[in-house]
Amino acid sequence: MNRRRFLKQATKTAASTVAAVVAGPEVVPTWASGGGPAARMSHTRSGESLPIRDISVQLVQSDCGRKWTHVRVHTKEGLTGIGEATYSRKETVVARMVEALKPHILGRDAFDIEGIYRDLYSGGGTAYRTGGIIFTSAISGIDQALWDLKGKALGAPVCTLLGGPRSSRVPVYSHFGGPDKDALVANAHSVLSEGFRALKSSISISEARGPRISREELRNIDSRYAALRQSLGEEILLMDDPHAAFDPTSALEVARLLEPYRLLFFEEPTIPEDPEGYARVRQGTTTPIAGSERLTNKHRFNDFFRAAALDVAQPDPVYIGGITEMRKVCSLAETHQVSIAPHNTKGPVGTMAAAHVMAAIPNPLILEWIAPSRIPWRNDVLKDPLVLQDGSLVVPDRPGLGVEFDEDALQPHLVPY
Repeated sequence: MNRRRFLKQATKTAASTVAAVVAGPEVVPTWASGGGPAARMSHTRSGESLPIRDISVQLVQSDCGRKWTHVRVHTKEGLTGIGEATYSRKETVVARMVEALKPHILGRDAFDIEGIYRDLYSGGGTAYRTGGIIFTSAISGIDQALWDLKGKALGAPVCTLLGGPRSSRVPVYSHFGGPDKDALVANAHSVLSEGFRALKSSISISEARGPRISREELRNIDSRYAALRQSLGEEILLMDDPHAAFDPTSALEVARLLEPYRLLFFEEPTIPEDPEGYARVRQGTTTPIAGSERLTNKHRFNDFFRAAALDVAQPDPVYIGGITEMRKVCSLAETHQVSIAPHNTKGPVGTMAAAHVMAAIPNPLILEWIAPSRIPWRNDVLKDPLVLQDGSLVVPDRPGLGVEFDEDALQPHLVPY
């Protein structure tokens, strides 16, 4: 079977497997069947504007080393929207960047989301498109907050504003690891016991530092995946992420080694500056290739799509510039028959921003999500908990992103900047 025929069949198999193994039975959202917020949109524009009064930033120390960077946009009417701008270990810098962008949007109409994004990203008063990932992370927090505001003003979930929902639940996966085969198997079962049906590890890079790989390292990777498949069976979805450690030649060797284990995808096999290197790997294996979490605009994603470098694109709703730019990336991906599996190591706000996009697009695959056991108090600081059901994250039918914090419960986790 040639690669084109294999991938056509593999795409069908992956989609049906994710739907059957992870998503479970379809649930019709209340807002898609005549009830819920969409049926009670009380705010109509009628030429009105929603002027932005202020922007504030809040840092929350999570248990995973990251500080959730919350951006709140406040309007003169008293509505507040929340977004997330978390960029690991650079949170304070991003917070300062949000403050630097603040004068450019005060007084603007909060409904003008596209106009605000374009002015912040490409305007002469900001960065002329060259600000980098800290810059786009700051824009993301503002952009997500504006979408949250719009949903609250109109009484509708963000996924409805994006043209959905196509589903009320989004398949998710979490992470596991271990120093040897026994630990890997035990830790995989532990994460599965929390309700997941899909898992990602970095077995390849834990056994080989890259950029080149030896025969012994390949044998070690093979033995670990053999042990996992024997213990977990064929129904559990597996992924591997070497964090761009390999050169294309070694990445291809690993990808071919993984073929018998039928991974959902092999993520970031080589450096993100080299879409042609990705394409070399993809063309030489039947293991689906994923990547692009570090890209910060649709133009860079388009470089990968035109190079036929990806089976699965991984835009991060924080790094990419928010929901506004992410949905454009998803549309570009659709034209190239590329599925979407967002990178997401963020807090509840960033997670829900990604989930609402996934609920609205025609090419979703699966969403990354940190397991509840790693941040055991996460739901305790939310007014409405995040719900994992049959391996999928439930997309709330509340207006906006559907995320509101109990500020008293959140207080012990706040950190200054």
